[in-house]
Amino acid sequence: MIYLDNAATTKIHPTVWQAMQNIEQNTFYNANTLYKGGIQSAQAVEQARTILMQKLHAVGGQLLFTNTATQANHLIMDHSLRRPQQELVITAGDHTSIYLAAKERSNRGCTVHTVPLLRDGRIDLAAIPNLINNNTTLFIFSLVNSDIGTYQDAAAIVEAVRKCNPKVHIHADASQAFCKFDFDVTQLGFDSVTICGHKIHGPKGVGALWLRQGINIEQPHGTLNHAAIVGLATAAQNFACPNVNELHDYLIQNLPNDCQVNGINNNPYITNILLPNIFGETVMNALSAQDIYVGLGSACASHAKGNRTLDAMKLTPQQQKQVLRISLGMNNTLEDIKTFLTALQTVLQAIRSHNIL
Repeated sequence: MIYLDNAATTKIHPTVWQAMQNIEQNTFYNANTLYKGGIQSAQAVEQARTILMQKLHAVGGQLLFTNTATQANHLIMDHSLRRPQQELVITAGDHTSIYLAAKERSNRGCTVHTVPLLRDGRIDLAAIPNLINNNTTLFIFSLVNSDIGTYQDAAAIVEAVRKCNPKVHIHADASQAFCKFDFDVTQLGFDSVTICGHKIHGPKGVGALWLRQGINIEQPHGTLNHAAIVGLATAAQNFACPNVNELHDYLIQNLPNDCQVNGINNNPYITNILLPNIFGETVMNALSAQDIYVGLGSACASHAKGNRTLDAMKLTPQQQKQVLRISLGMNNTLEDIKTFLTALQTVLQAIRSHNIL
């Protein structure tokens, strides 16, 4: 099996799995209890918190543990948008968890503005001043676009927002960026950041929300899944793809001649390609039959009609059906890429010869 859909989720790393098993077997106590075992569990949580804060280069602040990145994104919306006159700004390429929550708030009377994308997938910085005013409370953007992989210029985005209204809370969903890119949440001037485990070979069902000093949100109630929390921190410590640039370069340099890359190609982990007048789902299914797994875009939006990111980039409805997303992880090899490219070429030729869309 060749797995090239790591932006959807990743296979858990053996070291992570071992660390979680150790917790579940030996330090399984409720971290809220006050006897020795519970104190040890609480210490494991705090150690994980320290590791994650260091990975984010966070100077001070608070790190809340959540069940998912979606929950973290929703927490910051709930915290920031409490009055009807408060306005929210999102971007056209944001994850479905942000888009749907923003839509729900719009239905309740909140004014929501959407920053458009340029044709290459970058956020249109020039549009930001027209969308922010004195009522703007929260600005959310995805640091890495989950559909096409664009790594946004966070410093430029923060600067553009602050020039318009320095009081706006700026939240970055870094689910696809955490550990894959080294970014400093303090230096960049973020107010809050979302991360999660299952994009970096950690466990599903755990995420975190970092808040800068001075912003306080209560930890969601319930017993902490400290095995998963330790798993998230262990994944962050062990995530490494030293050959990802090599794999990415080989991929794009050896694509079939009639395939092209969508958007600016500044992220080696995610590559979105436009197929030559052939439906991506058809190709995906043909590759799946050979145990080669690729995606069509964000897994959380896989059943939606159309693609909001590609639509914002001005791809036609027909073109939006002609894409594949190839996303790399720690387990991928050059041989995987070569096998995929050979299979892709064969599938495209077979489909063309039978005029199958």
